[in-house]
Amino acid sequence: MNKHLKKILIAVLALMVIAFLVLNKQGVFSKKTNALDGNSSRASTILPVRAMIVKFQPLDDKIVAAGTVSPNELVDISAEASGRIVEIHFEEGKNVNTGDLLVTINNADLQAQASRNGYQLNLAKDREKRQLALFKKQGISQQEYDQVLTELNGLKADSALLKAQLDKTIIRAPFSGVLGLRHLSVGAFVSPGTKIVRLASTQPVKIDFSVPERFASYVRKGTPIKFSVENQEEIFSASIYAFEPVVDQRSRSVSARALFDNKKGEVVPGSFARVELSIDKLVEALQVRTETIIPEMGTSKVFVYRNGKAQPVQITTGLRTESMVQVINGLVAGDTVLTTGLLQLRPGMCVELTQIQ
Repeated sequence: MNKHLKKILIAVLALMVIAFLVLNKQGVFSKKTNALDGNSSRASTILPVRAMIVKFQPLDDKIVAAGTVSPNELVDISAEASGRIVEIHFEEGKNVNTGDLLVTINNADLQAQASRNGYQLNLAKDREKRQLALFKKQGISQQEYDQVLTELNGLKADSALLKAQLDKTIIRAPFSGVLGLRHLSVGAFVSPGTKIVRLASTQPVKIDFSVPERFASYVRKGTPIKFSVENQEEIFSASIYAFEPVVDQRSRSVSARALFDNKKGEVVPGSFARVELSIDKLVEALQVRTETIIPEMGTSKVFVYRNGKAQPVQITTGLRTESMVQVINGLVAGDTVLTTGLLQLRPGMCVELTQIQ
């Protein structure tokens, strides 16, 4: 009985082996495998991408230039005369008005000379009056009167000279502004040109910048600009009030200057400024992002999403900004333009939209 069962099992196994070989030769198993592989291949060729919807929106074409914030007025307060500082009348970092006394330099010798000159001048004036009365009565000659008058005029000139020298020892603020750090103390000896303190007028401030020669026609008095500085997130507005009438031959650019009121003091003079000057503005324009455009043999193209596939479309571009480009021909409002995966895309390639902006 056991031998009979063994023979039956061996026969069944032999038949199964023969059936497998026949079916495999006919390609039954390979067809299933190929079908699975085909499904996997198709899944792997679907590229996930992001896209944007093309629509009409305002477009502002502008020039971006590097600029510098400058104070409206700036001066280093320096000594005009030699001498010792006897008094400092200001505090560092404080506001001062035009004519405020800042520093006094020792002028005792000049004060003494001025006093002596004053006495001599009064005496000379009295003498000139008496001599004039005598001259009118022909009591003295013309020559004698002229000598007295010359002496009087000489003393007046000496008085004016002493006053000018005294003024040099009394240093005042030439304009209203904010004082910086002082560099000297009471008792220090100064000579002409010695720096004492810096004075700056920071309301308003000036925005100095340059634009390339080809944009010179857009630089006009009253033209508005926008600018930003590193230490502030806000975008500020100003207006051009002056510009160079000629193009700089070395840089081939035109220098301009705008004025910002800076009433709150938020813009610090000396800061770097990023200046934007608008040169054209369209109310409605079809636009795509700059990264979606692929240059090709002197033309430009984008990939659009159509029926699950990426299709290349040749376009004609117009105005450009840092992030957007105007499309004149090739697209219509509502087209879906692919923004990612551009290097992997091929015409007719299957894509899947993961995000639409």
